[in-house]
Amino acid sequence: MKRPNPTFLKKAEGIKTSRKKRTLIIIGVLLAMTSVIIFISSMASAQEKYRQLYPGLVGAATSTTTAYSAYQRPVHTTTETTTTATTTSETTTAPHAVLAATPTPTPSPEETAHTSQNDDPDPFTEDRDFNFKPAGIQTATYQERAVYMDELKDRIVNYQKTHPDMRICYEFISLPTGERLGVDELNPVIPAGAMAIPFEIVYYDSIAGETGPLSKVIDYEENLNGARNSSYIARTYFFGKRFYMRTLLNYAIVRNDSVALNYVIEEMGGLDEAIKKVNEISGYISYTDSVIYKDYRGLEFRAPGTISCYDMGNYLSYLYHVFINTPQVNQRLINDMAHSEIESPLSAAFPQDTRILHVLGRNTSRGAYLECAIVDYEEPIALIIYVEAASPDAAGTAIATLGGYTQKFIEACYS
Repeated sequence: MKRPNPTFLKKAEGIKTSRKKRTLIIIGVLLAMTSVIIFISSMASAQEKYRQLYPGLVGAATSTTTAYSAYQRPVHTTTETTTTATTTSETTTAPHAVLAATPTPTPSPEETAHTSQNDDPDPFTEDRDFNFKPAGIQTATYQERAVYMDELKDRIVNYQKTHPDMRICYEFISLPTGERLGVDELNPVIPAGAMAIPFEIVYYDSIAGETGPLSKVIDYEENLNGARNSSYIARTYFFGKRFYMRTLLNYAIVRNDSVALNYVIEEMGGLDEAIKKVNEISGYISYTDSVIYKDYRGLEFRAPGTISCYDMGNYLSYLYHVFINTPQVNQRLINDMAHSEIESPLSAAFPQDTRILHVLGRNTSRGAYLECAIVDYEEPIALIIYVEAASPDAAGTAIATLGGYTQKFIEACYS
């Protein structure tokens, strides 16, 4: 009998083995596909059940503008004008320029001679106590609000990109809930007169037990003189004039007076002691630390005298919550911020009857403007907008525009 060819047998065995492997692979793939289909079906069923039970929460943690593009924003009724400074798809309320401090000419020797000035402290009359109005009822769902906030951030970032000649930082806080949105909020900013807010917060904290008028008398002396273009006191009075401490606290906020603020700091034990107290509230960037940064022109600085919008947001949030819980502590500070004589650029961004409690820090030599405001709107919000620009008008327009974006966000949540 003829023996089989061994080569043929090996080839036949190889073919048989390959067929077995191929069959096993196909069966494995089919089983895997079946398992995936069953798993997806079960998950879809569970998700549908969850959606029916909790329609307002599904997708909230990962919501994006794209995912919820089906939502239609409410139609706004406020007057809008298209600005060429933003993209063609953006609209904003009419911009409002920052009221920059106007330099005062140096007086002549005849003008500085002491006249018949009455050196006695002038009486101080408190303004009517300010109280926040009841908050509105939000109509947007949590996921819709998240979408609107994403849109707000996109608008702010886009405004930054279309204005490379400015340096812009932004911080928003919903004061009742603590919800925050920041854009470059940790970058160094020049607060100028806005530092009156944290300094006076800790000052009023230190005298929380005193509910009467602050009748301590301070003498206006040459050692704490300030620039005449940043001080109502320096422009108006000669050395030797005396002021009640309450008057100086008021001037530092209402008139953005640098001399008054210097006296407040001295009353707190000096700048270093005052900053220690301020940093207990927030000190991401301490005012006395030297920080390296570039301004809107690209010039590099290494100097103290900066904070961050994040810090200022913490100060305003702290002020609000202390006021809500124990209004007698800082009622006078709240009153002063509500009656500022420095007009706010945000007044163009919100309805006319909106009450804005603010201090506008201005350093015109550095082109730096920091608007720090508590806006009593549909819900009380803290809004901190910093702009460095070549002119006060450009900075004011930017603050008003970004404030307008914020107003639209809140309006959409309550329409």
